Amino acid sequence: MSRFISLLLWVCITSCNAWLIMQAMAYLIRPKQNRRFLRHCVMFTSCFILSSTIIFIGDPFNILVVTPLFMAVVFIIYEGSFWKRVTLGAMYASTILSFNILRDNYCKPLFAKLEAFLFPEHRILYNEYITEELSLDFIRTVSVFTSLLFTLFLYASTRKSAPDKDYTISDDLWKLLLLLTMAPFGIVLCICILPEADRQIYSAWPHYYITSVTYLLLTLIAIFSFVILLRCIIVLAKQQKLEQQNMLTEINRTYYETMEQQHFEIRRLKHDLANHLQVLSALPEEDRDAYLSDLTENAAITQTISYCTDTTVNAVLTVKKSLMERHDILMKTVIDIPVELPFDKTDLCALYANALDNAIEACLKLPKAERIINLKSKAQKGLFCLEVTNPLPSLAEISPGQIEQKPKENAYMKLKNALQESVIPSTSKSDKHNHGFGLKSINEIVERYHGSLELKAENQAFNLFLYIPL
Repeated sequence: MSRFISLLLWVCITSCNAWLIMQAMAYLIRPKQNRRFLRHCVMFTSCFILSSTIIFIGDPFNILVVTPLFMAVVFIIYEGSFWKRVTLGAMYASTILSFNILRDNYCKPLFAKLEAFLFPEHRILYNEYITEELSLDFIRTVSVFTSLLFTLFLYASTRKSAPDKDYTISDDLWKLLLLLTMAPFGIVLCICILPEADRQIYSAWPHYYITSVTYLLLTLIAIFSFVILLRCIIVLAKQQKLEQQNMLTEINRTYYETMEQQHFEIRRLKHDLANHLQVLSALPEEDRDAYLSDLTENAAITQTISYCTDTTVNAVLTVKKSLMERHDILMKTVIDIPVELPFDKTDLCALYANALDNAIEACLKLPKAERIINLKSKAQKGLFCLEVTNPLPSLAEISPGQIEQKPKENAYMKLKNALQESVIPSTSKSDKHNHGFGLKSINEIVERYHGSLELKAENQAFNLFLYIPL
């Protein structure tokens, strides 16, 4: 009965180890969303096998079987570039296998000596010789608890130091990290694969102690390389984020200057409208129609609407309303901003302009009758709030064949799944290198002002809501 309880305890704790490994990896790489339950089961099984695999020095069989299996599962289950998946898979595989070497070759002999000391009744005397028949239950139980402590360390290290969920690192940097990962990974493979390792570890003194200590130090180096590699990922992710923030700031500044220039042109041409009327009165009748046509096509003479007391908000909404009218998009506004907002004009312009640009882009994919954008904005009781809602394509507009054959192309479901994972959705444009900065720019500005951004996709509509303390 005690043997059954020990085995059950081993299964439970090893399952906990597998779950901790999965959770640790989830902080650095996101699993794919389709068939989530099946993918989680497959990943859990691979982590269970990886954590429980016995690795002996000089015995290459287990490591050569388990490593490709784990890498293949990581490549199938998780999202991201090829180099990201390979690097993180190799990093976690080398770390866990390094600990398995330490556990099975160094810890278990110590546990056996500890059992002989604590439980001398396990020692059985045959004739004139003493034969130690130590219980495997004690060694297995202590080993699995040691594995639990290690996986807790692995999980805690990743959770404490993990970058933001939407962190990005270029493929060139992932390749560099992969090269750094190859050092501890190569140490693990060499310890297990080299045929001399098995003979040297069991050779006579002093070779036994020298070789044993050497392999122990190499194994510890391989384990603690994980901390160094994790730190590298954090530093590179922060550097990439800083560069992206600088780029977004420059884009927003340019955007604001362009918007301000357009608004200035509106006011200038309205001021000069009297001169245009004088010219019209003096032109011959055959030239008057052409002059009027050129003049009315210029968006700068459209009516400037005063939405609130903030001039930046008025400028952005005036320009965007003109753009919406050209594309038959109806904008409904409810704005209550009684004072000039205390934010940088570039940031304020970026908040409204990017939110409306995304809504306009979504409306252009809909029939003209469904193109409606609702904008609500208030500055009251110490909070500035902005809410923009626009419709999304419904499933009824997608043919059944598309849903059955290509479910991944359903933009609405992809957007909804991304928002459920608290991930900023990527752009739907093909040129992702030069597009897709709108929501990231909004999120960066809101975080900088200690506000909050909420994105929802419900009832076939996309809703953006943000608030910032005044």
